[in-house]
Amino acid sequence: QPRPKASTDTAGPQRGGRAGKQLRGVLSMNGIFKSLPFRLLIGVAAGIVLGLWASGFAYGGQVMQVVLTLKELLGSLINFCVPLIIIGFIAPSITRLKQNASRMLALALVLAYTSSVCAALMSMAAGYAIIALSIQSAAEGLNHLPELLFNLEITPVMSVMSALVFSVLVGLAATWAKAEAVTRILEEFQRIVLDVVTRVIIPILPFFIAGTFTSLAYEGSITRQLPVFLIVILIVMVGHYI
Repeated sequence: QPRPKASTDTAGPQRGGRAGKQLRGVLSMNGIFKSLPFRLLIGVAAGIVLGLWASGFAYGGQVMQVVLTLKELLGSLINFCVPLIIIGFIAPSITRLKQNASRMLALALVLAYTSSVCAALMSMAAGYAIIALSIQSAAEGLNHLPELLFNLEITPVMSVMSALVFSVLVGLAATWAKAEAVTRILEEFQRIVLDVVTRVIIPILPFFIAGTFTSLAYEGSITRQLPVFLIVILIVMVGHYI
C-alpha cells in the first residue's frame, strides 16, 4: 500500500509566527508605556492641562494650593534622597576598583570636570546662538501663585557636595585599609538605595514634574513663552545624546 504523503500545510507555522510577532509588539508597547520618559511626558502634558484649566476656573486658587503643597512635599522628599543616592552609588563603586582606585578616580574626576566644562560651553553657545537675546521675563501680567496649605520641609542629612566628598573619602579609605566589613556595608547600602530609587523616587517623579508644569501653566509662563520652551526642550534632548 502506498504511504500517505506528508502534509505540506504551512498555515500553522505561519499563524504561530504572526502570533509571536504580535505578542512581541504588544510587550514592546507595554514597555514603552511603562518607561520613565513616557511617564514624564504624560506628567508634563497633564500638568500643563491642569494648570490651564485651574487658571480659568473659579476655584482654581484652591486647586493650586493643593497641587503646590504636594509638589513641595515631593520635592523635599527627592532632595532628601539625593545625598543618600550619591553615597550609595559612588562609595561602593570606588571600593570595586581595588588597588587602582586612586588612579581611576583621578582619571574619572578629570573626565567629569572636562565634560562639565564642555557641557557648560555648549549650553552657553546654544543659548546665545539659537535662543533670542531679547527674551523678557514677562513677569507683568502673570498670575500669582497662591500660598501653600502648609509647609513641611524635609531637610537632607547633608549637602550634595558633602555627600560627594564623604563618598570619595570613605571609598578610598575602605580600599586602602582593605576594610572588608565596610565594603560589605556599602554594598548593602547600595542595594537599599537602589530599592528607594526604584520604589519611591521613580514613581513620584512624574507627579513632581506634573506639579511643576501645573504651576508654570497657571502663571502663564508656558503660553507666553511656548516657542522658547520648545526650543529649550529640543536643545536638552540633543545635548543629552551628544
